[in-house]
Amino acid sequence: MAAAPIWINRTPFLRSLPGPARASQQSAARREGLMTNGSLETEALDVERMSEFVRDWADLVSRAIEPNGFLEPGFALPAARHFPAKSRPLFVAVWKGGAQGARRLVALFPIAAPGFSLGAATARGWLHKQAALATPLLDRECAEEAAASLLDWFAGDHSGASAVLIPMTPMSGPVFAAFTRAARASGRDWRVLDRHERAALLCGGDPEEIWTRMSSRKALSEMRRRRRRLEEAGELKRVVYSTPADIPRATEDFLTLEASGWKAERGALLGHPSLATFVRSATRLLAREGKIRIHSLELAGKPIAMGVVIESGDHSYFWKIAYDESLRAQAPGVQLVYAITETQTERKEISLTDSCAIPGHYMIERCWPDRLVVCDLMVQAKSDGGAQFAEAHAKEVWRRRLREAAKTLYHRVLSRKR
Repeated sequence: MAAAPIWINRTPFLRSLPGPARASQQSAARREGLMTNGSLETEALDVERMSEFVRDWADLVSRAIEPNGFLEPGFALPAARHFPAKSRPLFVAVWKGGAQGARRLVALFPIAAPGFSLGAATARGWLHKQAALATPLLDRECAEEAAASLLDWFAGDHSGASAVLIPMTPMSGPVFAAFTRAARASGRDWRVLDRHERAALLCGGDPEEIWTRMSSRKALSEMRRRRRRLEEAGELKRVVYSTPADIPRATEDFLTLEASGWKAERGALLGHPSLATFVRSATRLLAREGKIRIHSLELAGKPIAMGVVIESGDHSYFWKIAYDESLRAQAPGVQLVYAITETQTERKEISLTDSCAIPGHYMIERCWPDRLVVCDLMVQAKSDGGAQFAEAHAKEVWRRRLREAAKTLYHRVLSRKR
């Protein structure tokens, strides 16, 4: 028999989330979704409740077994607040009790808002268009235990999920290992979907050697020739903005530069007030924590290429890039990437810079030779729900095939390259 459709009867689950009720009603309801497992407590919190625990969240970031720049509170909270209400997540949090009632946050996994589903259903990690990873945060001291508690919570009556989908997570990372080990230990099945590689940059190494590993010395010489052409038009310098005082102005320069190019017609951030507000808020908050750098290549004092790099732990994330398309012949975007390559390889505290690019990206994969293997991890929710998990997995595979077919048809009709 198929599992009860997740989120069709949403009352038990949503009762655990404080809404516009009176304070007394909130106090009575806010713990109803709580699941206790030994010293661990798991619950779901909405955006406003989660914002009350920013210090606990930041502390978990410092202890996480694997970083995720897109789950830094300075990035995720503005996204959750400024995106449309239907796109806001629920934060599934795991707490570990200690002496004298003290507790610490040991896991955080935002999930997409509940929706309608027929048959075996899947609870999905929150992955929006502005994020390149959805890896949950797990405390390094109890990662597998925390992962098991998350799975147990989804298996509870308040969920009804047959499967849990963790999108965009590195296959070689410790979070993937923690969830798969927790699944095996409890007799749960798991599957990998949409495995792919994307460009990355490891620390150390010589920038010239790195650059020519995927291209040639001739290509490097050509890039330098184009740089000299730029220098003929004025002073060319690279600047890295990182302080709370500098980041707001650099953000505005980036937004303006991005809107001046082709993205003005196909999704520039300035064209969407909520997205622009999110970017301004996120960059400002990340700057306060010293977790963002905006790289700028400037000609005669004017930015001609800019890149936004988020940082978390020992990882960096090359989140956004924009360049002056009137100078396309001199490849300002490529010039900027080379400058970032020089900077990042010199920073011993950064072990990996993730390009955050789509697989097969025409530019970055010719510049950065290292690869990060990313996948969507699907885990069985109930330990005795093998048949329901198989149904949920089959539904997900067909959903992705239909989506890909629709995309192919869309681009064919518009005569666009994928």
